[in-house]
Amino acid sequence: STDVIKTALGIYQTDLRKPIHAVFCLDYSGSMYGDGNKQLVEAMDYILDEDKASKNLLQFSEKDKISVIPFSGSILAKWHTDNGTDTSKLIKAIKDLKPTGQTNIYLASQTGLDILKKEDTNKYNISIILMTDGVSNSGSLAQLQSTYRKINKDIPIFSIMFGDASSYQLEGIAELSNAKVFDGRTNLLEAFKQ
Repeated sequence: STDVIKTALGIYQTDLRKPIHAVFCLDYSGSMYGDGNKQLVEAMDYILDEDKASKNLLQFSEKDKISVIPFSGSILAKWHTDNGTDTSKLIKAIKDLKPTGQTNIYLASQTGLDILKKEDTNKYNISIILMTDGVSNSGSLAQLQSTYRKINKDIPIFSIMFGDASSYQLEGIAELSNAKVFDGRTNLLEAFKQ
């Protein structure tokens, strides 16, 4: 029956699948002010809230790790939990921070790589999720490429676009890391599922 299938899939999501270490890089630059920031905060509230995410089998488990890096032209903070169901402090911090300043998606991605390069990929599936309008006015793809190649590890950097998004710079990051760019304004649920 449908109920049995949902229960089985829920058990897989929380108990059976390989744990995840996901790094969310969140754009808090001035260009995200207004709709972009509202969309980003709502998206994070959805994916980090176990009750909401479990409706579409997207919830994290107790074995998952979540790192959150809010950024503008610099790194604003680094927040972390080793228990993917213990996210209330992360959600509050994400809601309380206000957007301002320039944008450096490359520095945020490099910071995410620095966190994940130490992770044991035999124990965790790892990825970076860059949530932004995709318009970086500092940093460069060349710098990110250099960092990525030195690490010599397959770490996909997925991008989810918000606000007045531009995919041009994000496509370069996706190509470098064998990942994808998604439009969070049109189908956020599908982006998270993929």
